[in-house]
Amino acid sequence: MIAKMMEALDGERFDMVMEKTLRGMTHVMMWGCLPYFLYVVIRLFTN
Repeated sequence: MIAKMMEALDGERFDMVMEKTLRGMTHVMMWGCLPYFLYVVIRLFTN
């Protein structure tokens, strides 16, 4: 059972899934933080 799990984690498919996951998380982080960053900049210059 451990050998099958290690084989699955070491395979090419896992690398593709991890790459897509990391790319998606990066996009969510960038587009999720951008409005907050703009809010902070606007508040900084309006006070």
